[in-house]
Amino acid sequence: MYRTRNVQLVKALLHQVNSNADVRLWALGDIAPELANQTIGSGPGTRFTNFNRLCHAKPIEKGSWVVLADDDVLFVRGSLTRTITIMKLAGFSLAQPSQSTLGWWTSLFNVARPFLVARDTNYVEQGPLLVVDPLFAELILPLPDENDMGWGIEAEWYRAKEGRYRIGVIDDCRVAHWERNATTYPAGPEMKKLHEHLARSDVKSIWQLQSVNGRWWKWQKTPSCTKI
Repeated sequence: MYRTRNVQLVKALLHQVNSNADVRLWALGDIAPELANQTIGSGPGTRFTNFNRLCHAKPIEKGSWVVLADDDVLFVRGSLTRTITIMKLAGFSLAQPSQSTLGWWTSLFNVARPFLVARDTNYVEQGPLLVVDPLFAELILPLPDENDMGWGIEAEWYRAKEGRYRIGVIDDCRVAHWERNATTYPAGPEMKKLHEHLARSDVKSIWQLQSVNGRWWKWQKTPSCTKI
């Protein structure tokens, strides 16, 4: 999803995408002429609702990796391709690049750690950019429309991966999130939904999920553990 003020950031991200990738964009306002060929539609709507519009526009090709991205994110280290490469090596089904202190970040847990390639975690935040492998994508897509901006969905992803999949944060790749969260929508309803998702998933707090199962250090050629 994009707004015209962030078109250049969207274009920078798309430069990292393979030419044969299935790119689907949704314009929250006017359609940018330079992105018109890849824009599926336009209009207002909540984050997950618009992501699902893109998901339902046509079937996702079987075996595809899926990237969900906001329009205000920029790689300042590494790339989307490297993120996926590290995910494959580490055996992650759901992951995201770490966040740089140059931008806005919601949780210190997601800020990049020095000397690490990646962390095997129990928590992957629903934004600003996440990558899903084909099997996990079939499990979690389409996203729950009632979740609006996505707060608390991390608890459901944690339960979905338990004992079956591994998820994590790619510290070797970093993004800057240029705009502060919850400035264009009320945070109150989202907090309520966050607690509802935690209760349904039998998770006491979002902080409970922010734990690390293993670390891939830079001096290790390969991660020490790639299986459940």
